[in-house]
Amino acid sequence: MENQLTLVVPIKTKSEHRSEVRRLLLDLAQQTRKEAGNVKYLIHEVADHPNEFLIYEVWKNQEALAFHMQQPYLIKFLEAESKLLRESVKATFCKEIQA
Repeated sequence: MENQLTLVVPIKTKSEHRSEVRRLLLDLAQQTRKEAGNVKYLIHEVADHPNEFLIYEVWKNQEALAFHMQQPYLIKFLEAESKLLRESVKATFCKEIQA
């Protein structure tokens, strides 16, 4: 588990594309969960901000994440970001704090 990577990725959609982005994110999650290196991939809707989503993802290691970044379904989503999203996709790497 020490090599695992955790990422949080905010997705801020343009209001006119909210339904499309929601559908694309659900499809992205379904495909991503099939990847051997994926530990967890969850899509959240931000409660007080209907045009915002949050992806929480955990990967076995850097190689698994690198493989994911090369998948056609992710590349296709990222190529559409300027049309669909208010901001570019930017992940934050996180470390769990344990007592």
